[in-house]
Amino acid sequence: MKKQNLSKKRLSLKWVLGNVVFILFAFPLSGNALVSEDQYDTSARNTESSQQVPMITGVVKDSKGETMPGVSVLIKGTTKGTLTDADGKFSLEASDNSILVFRFLGSITQEIPAGNRKSMEVVLLDDSQNLDEIVVVGYGTMKKRDLTGSVKSIDNQTIKATGEPSTLGAMRGQMAGVNVTQGDGKLGTDFKIIIRGVNSIQKSSNPLVIVDGVIGGDLNALNPSDIEKIDVLKDVSAAAIYGSRGANGVIIVTTKSGKVGRNIITYDGTVGFTTPTNLPRMFNGEEFVAYAKEAIAGGSWHNPLVGFEKDNAEKGNFTDWRDYTLQNGMQTMHTLSGTGGTEKENHVFSIGYVNQTGSVEGERLRRYNAKVGVEVKEGNVTVGLSAYGRFADIDRGSSEAVRSAFRLRPTASPYDENGNEQFFVQAYRPERFTNPLFDARNENTNYRQLNLFTNFFLDYKILDGLNARTAFAPNVYSDRFGYSADTYTKTGAGTKLPKANLTNNNGYSFTWDNTVNYTKLFKKVHNINAMVGTSMYKSGHESAFIAVKDLPYNSKWHNIGSAGAVESRSSSENKQSLLSFMARVNYTYNDKYLFTFTGRADGSSKLAEGNKWGFFPSAAVAWRISEEGFLKEYRNIDDLKIRISYGESGNNVVDPYSTILGVSNTQYDFGGTNANGQYLNRIANDKLGWERSKEINLGIDYSFFSSRISGTIDFYSKDNIDLILAQKIPQTNGFTDVSAVNIGQTRNTGLEISLNTVNIQTKDFTWSTVFNFATNKNQVLEIFGNHKDYPDQNLFIGKPVQVHYDYDWNGIWQLGEEKEAAKYSRLPGAVKEVDQNGDGLMTPEYDKIIRGTPFPDWTGSVGSTFIYKDLDLAIFAYTRQGEMKRSSFHAELSNEYLGEINQLKVNYWTPENPSNEFYRPGTNAGNKELLLYRDCSFVRISNITLGYNVPLKWIKNVHMSKLRVYASAINPFLFTNYTGLDPEFDNTSTYNGSVSVSTYMLGVNVAF
Repeated sequence: MKKQNLSKKRLSLKWVLGNVVFILFAFPLSGNALVSEDQYDTSARNTESSQQVPMITGVVKDSKGETMPGVSVLIKGTTKGTLTDADGKFSLEASDNSILVFRFLGSITQEIPAGNRKSMEVVLLDDSQNLDEIVVVGYGTMKKRDLTGSVKSIDNQTIKATGEPSTLGAMRGQMAGVNVTQGDGKLGTDFKIIIRGVNSIQKSSNPLVIVDGVIGGDLNALNPSDIEKIDVLKDVSAAAIYGSRGANGVIIVTTKSGKVGRNIITYDGTVGFTTPTNLPRMFNGEEFVAYAKEAIAGGSWHNPLVGFEKDNAEKGNFTDWRDYTLQNGMQTMHTLSGTGGTEKENHVFSIGYVNQTGSVEGERLRRYNAKVGVEVKEGNVTVGLSAYGRFADIDRGSSEAVRSAFRLRPTASPYDENGNEQFFVQAYRPERFTNPLFDARNENTNYRQLNLFTNFFLDYKILDGLNARTAFAPNVYSDRFGYSADTYTKTGAGTKLPKANLTNNNGYSFTWDNTVNYTKLFKKVHNINAMVGTSMYKSGHESAFIAVKDLPYNSKWHNIGSAGAVESRSSSENKQSLLSFMARVNYTYNDKYLFTFTGRADGSSKLAEGNKWGFFPSAAVAWRISEEGFLKEYRNIDDLKIRISYGESGNNVVDPYSTILGVSNTQYDFGGTNANGQYLNRIANDKLGWERSKEINLGIDYSFFSSRISGTIDFYSKDNIDLILAQKIPQTNGFTDVSAVNIGQTRNTGLEISLNTVNIQTKDFTWSTVFNFATNKNQVLEIFGNHKDYPDQNLFIGKPVQVHYDYDWNGIWQLGEEKEAAKYSRLPGAVKEVDQNGDGLMTPEYDKIIRGTPFPDWTGSVGSTFIYKDLDLAIFAYTRQGEMKRSSFHAELSNEYLGEINQLKVNYWTPENPSNEFYRPGTNAGNKELLLYRDCSFVRISNITLGYNVPLKWIKNVHMSKLRVYASAINPFLFTNYTGLDPEFDNTSTYNGSVSVSTYMLGVNVAF
């Protein structure tokens, strides 16, 4: 829901909302104020009073005539101001030549001369249409009403309301066509984001991220509380100003900046706990014993029930290894920030701290964020500095503990006969299975990450409407990854000396942009905004890695020099640069007909000579039908705009040296001794050029009934040509493939719908909702230039880039089907493969089919906000439907080592239980792999928040301008048929992962 809709006519919340605006002033919006003229004081003043600053009193009302508490009243150009009281009244000392600025969220900002008034009555008009919202579109801003491309925005309040400590985690489900996924449940795991489908077959489809003008900023590094707004440029036309960098969409992050007004200090804090949730159902002790015996009867050669495990099985002494291993975690977040300034100077600072512990002992995340910004204006010159830093210390713990917690049989025991924790916990093959808590305590991967994003700019006003701007935005980072495994880990097997490895990554990038902007309104109907500029980008990266073993003691990665042996080592460096020239013209006629033309030329150091430069144009047209005479009489139509755009962009997603020969190290026999040597590992391609994208977008923006109903509809079709692929060649050339060739082609088509509604709105109660829906169809149009399928690479013309190509299955062979099963060398209880052509044989070319794709058929979300007086309740849910994954989790825990490890609870086949769901435990189960393809559709309730805004009259005596307390449940409910860890995880295995969690926390927002 838009901020304006949230606050529109919400009289019971005016105390709090007024303070929010006072903290974070919205961009000034033009409008008319209604002032009661009968309150002018025209009498002459005596000499004594003329020497004093006059006191102005007044009252502020809304368009319904009801008083408005919490409105900020500021003397323009100063930090002097006040807030209206519970009755909407204010008093303020102001000279006759002062201008009073009235600001309130959801209303049009008003500027009113004080004159010689002693009192006034001000009516703030509703900003109900929300059309003057400012959107960042790259190298500038535009009003939302003037957009011709597909741009979606989310603000600070929406991001913070999720309660997520990660910015990308907070974006999940918030925008149609923007899919955010998480690798696993480990603390600090990066999220991945895809906008409007996967474009490339073998290369990255990640969007361009820009943080405060810094190209290549890391969204995972940001504190959500520091973000003012995120604008996503989804179509090629909107992203075209970034040329080759915008082929996969652009995410522009604007962190908080200084605001004109008195200094405001705010504090946001939460504390809570996480608890493992949605855990897969495993066999309990009795069920496992029955399953293990059935496995042996079915032909398994494993003999799991021996020694003390056999005794445990007979006595019913079982261990719940997940309960033994997993724990509740703690999560706390704190952000302290300040902002203020005058018309000539504004400033902002912010410091943040996040501390989390994970679901397994040894997992911990600590993140520190800091932001400082200052902007100074003197005459026609404005200069500014923004710096944002992140330091994170992340202990990701053991890669084995969670895996063992699921695999260990309930007959195993963590304690010996004396009650002491034991390292080997099983009687059968004890060396293979270790106590997961030993791994949790003695194995660890630690990440230390340091990022610094900075932006220096100078803006010079040459003439009215003509500005020149130069901005220099460097980005430096340093990552250190350390891994260690002590003796008492599964890696160390209880006998080996400790081992460790260390990776150091360091890098930098900088962008230098120079632009000239011209804005002019001619004859009140012709509005032109033009921009020309240049951009220079350069980056460098260095990496060093070393792995050692036989450390004399567990010094982790801090004393590698004491190791007995070096297992491997390597280092690398790469550099790249990009030079660009760009131009954009926005033209609006009579506020009804809008045109945008953009062109950008990019030259990349990574491409071959003669192909380094590419030109990427775009054009967009919009028609605001609501401004036409034949619709103006319909007052319920606030805004109705049709958009159409076409644009081209490029992509150079290759390693910096892909066009030249590559060299690798090797060893060879030189006179009976090993000698170091090199060999060519990559063939040169002197014709490598740009991947190119061409997209057409049709859109409708609408707003009805004073924004009670509003939203957008977009349809797009995007072709990606000259994709960079690795192409196989005859080995007689000395190489098996050319690693980078322009040859493939894909297409993405889709529909995106967003709908915002204010369902009920009264004086004391408001109910509003937001809906998002998106569908995307991904197709391969060409692979290697011959319009052929390549089943060995799972690539098929007309099908998605990623598919699951395999045999299908249709239940389990049953008793009475022995004769038919024998044709395929199967027995009752085995998986029944589908013979697609009925020839009695299972052959790949005739019987394998495309069973599904990891891409969802459609995604959606819905959020509802209920506000009653000072109480508010928000619920948000999102879904992905129709995606299939090959579940590594199931491969491990429902398919392997029958009877040797614990299993997912399944309805397996036996002669007495002729299940059609799961095969008979044993060695003749047929093609068990076919059961690993799982529907990962889900619906998740991601956030439930109940909040209370303490009335201003209760807190103003302690100098607070805002106090909000709330309780949140994050990811409390998940509805899915997937029986593994979490359908959202990219990595559906237990390896190197963790479990999903629900978070319950209390929070407070305070402003002084």
